Amino acid sequence: MGNDDRILFTPKQIGNVTIKNRFVRSATFENAANKDGSIGEEYIKIYERLSKGEVGLIITGMIHTSEDGKSYHRQAGLHSDEMIAGFSAMNEMVHKNGSKIIAQLCHGGRQSMILGLRPPAPSAGMLDLTFRVIPRPMKNQEILSAIKTLVAGAKRAQKAGFDGVQIHAAHGYLVNEFLSPYFNRRSDEWGGTPEKRFNFLKRVYEAMREAVGSSYPITAKMNIEDHTPKPGLTIEESAGHIKSLVDLGIDAVEITCGTVSFSLFKQCRGNVPVKALAKAMIKPIQPFTEITLKIAWPDKNYTFYENYNLDACDKIKPLMGDIPLILVGGLRNYESMEKIIREQKADFISLCRPFIRQPMIVKNWNSGDIKQITCNNCNNCFGYVPLDESVRCNLNRTF
Repeated sequence: MGNDDRILFTPKQIGNVTIKNRFVRSATFENAANKDGSIGEEYIKIYERLSKGEVGLIITGMIHTSEDGKSYHRQAGLHSDEMIAGFSAMNEMVHKNGSKIIAQLCHGGRQSMILGLRPPAPSAGMLDLTFRVIPRPMKNQEILSAIKTLVAGAKRAQKAGFDGVQIHAAHGYLVNEFLSPYFNRRSDEWGGTPEKRFNFLKRVYEAMREAVGSSYPITAKMNIEDHTPKPGLTIEESAGHIKSLVDLGIDAVEITCGTVSFSLFKQCRGNVPVKALAKAMIKPIQPFTEITLKIAWPDKNYTFYENYNLDACDKIKPLMGDIPLILVGGLRNYESMEKIIREQKADFISLCRPFIRQPMIVKNWNSGDIKQITCNNCNNCFGYVPLDESVRCNLNRTF
């Protein structure tokens, strides 16, 4: 590889933190923590591999910051000070291996498998068939409390030695729910206009910034399109929110799309793993579930194509000034990744499923061995979540 071909291995700052290359491990829910939110060997091994694989920036899978913001049984937590020591030891090891690591903080909102039938949301909703819940509208006090817990989580992340935090404002979880006209039908200070829908995220960011100081990186993951049954967040409205975050002082933005409840396979494209998902049901109804899912989510609606969020960069990058834009979504070809960075469409290349299958691929590329990504977008890796098992690639059985 000539010098010009090494652009993916040039350093780049996020805030005052230098990332050694342009590769980001996009937040990938691992489902590998203990039930109390603490982390053990199974969880830590994932991050050890990624850092040994020379990933420049690792973003953790979503971490909850309060029991009432938890979405999954085996979700890691920064909801109490007892959690700090485990993360601290992990981060030290990641740093020793030369990678930087950011904590993705999330309040699940209506997308929860564990909060019972009526989880909190900006507005009431019909039965959610994915999570099998009927969301209820949050009271003002609950909204303020959710902001407080996310801020406390950021403070704990800082104490645990994370290099920054990412506010999860995408994929149908609470912050995205407030931003989205599909989920948020309030007419008070928290909804009714794009500015009021942005208010929740604005308050989270401002309170976080005050808590962690001006030099600690705060980033956000944002939907450019919700893909909900009726209109949700679209790129026009999202672009406005991203511009507002840049004006507020955000340190980086990652763009993505889709919601778990309504468009998981628009979010990740490829096959719908109906067999794997049906296993969450009792044996006698598994075949029926498989048929139902095939009808509800036909593969043809989610055809995989490379770089499926790339077009949005043309609208978003000009709004960013010097703030880095992180792109995720079907990036699979090394040459096209180089081109995206060289043409300044985005500043970082973010990968999710390829790192589940090949956690060492960046190291191979850095040594000059341009192996192809072998992830075939079968999406079976996600079938482990409803079974309460850790996410892994069943083609090589390791994360």
